[in-house]
Amino acid sequence: GTDAFSQSGLYSNHQDIAPRYSGILLGLSNTAGVLAGVFGTAATGYILQHGSWDDVFKVSVGLYLVGTVVFNLFSTGEKVLE
Repeated sequence: GTDAFSQSGLYSNHQDIAPRYSGILLGLSNTAGVLAGVFGTAATGYILQHGSWDDVFKVSVGLYLVGTVVFNLFSTGEKVLE
């Protein structure tokens, strides 16, 4: 569905900021996303054993806010590497 809107920007941004190294950048960013999914699942199980769904959502909101701030401070569409 609507995920396609974000995916097109994600994958084209690697080409914009570093055309020569776009494959390496895509590999690094995809690895970070996969690791977040793996550790997030384990962390959710741990939190639910010791807490509630409310705690899971609080952690999610906190991580989304931190990610948004970091993205807004450091992201660019300009060429960074030749």
